[in-house]
Amino acid sequence: RDVETLYRFDKANVVLSLDGDFLCELPGSLRYAREFVDRRRIDSDRLGEGADLMNRLYVVESGRSLAGGMADHRLPVRACDVEAFARVVAQRLGIEAGGAALPVDVPGEWMDGLVADLKANAGASIVVAGDNQPPAVHAIVHFINNALENAGKTVVYTQPVEPHPVNQAQSLRELVDDMSAGHVKTLLILGGNP
Repeated sequence: RDVETLYRFDKANVVLSLDGDFLCELPGSLRYAREFVDRRRIDSDRLGEGADLMNRLYVVESGRSLAGGMADHRLPVRACDVEAFARVVAQRLGIEAGGAALPVDVPGEWMDGLVADLKANAGASIVVAGDNQPPAVHAIVHFINNALENAGKTVVYTQPVEPHPVNQAQSLRELVDDMSAGHVKTLLILGGNP
């Protein structure tokens, strides 16, 4: 079913970004950036027993981004290797995600540290995929967040903002077909460039 995914970076101790700059590209990125940065500040008044510690950011990306620049652990990979990376993370967390081999450029100790950190912060972590990633990566990310018990805590699913979500490419094809068949006499486009 269609859902809107919202993130609670103020509650996340560990964040893994898979080729997605949540600080400036996702809907809600202004709020996400504020929550994330607030968890990066060291406040001497908060230090002490039970105080929130600074969060950690792992970024796996094919290009440079703001999130990658702020990452504690950044791993550059080819764009075509992001899905394989996500599958390996899922498998290491005990999720059946189809066969995948770790991309050659990924150090084993990097992956081991990431997986251990995610497991140690179950319910207090976020895994996020960039909008440019294919549906398979987004599905794997949802499975990972669910397995880590993040759903309902740091990852919240709501009804879609769009009242009747449609496949926009398919909808455009249908419009072109209707125009070609002469069913459209007038077309108004507001705020867009066809």
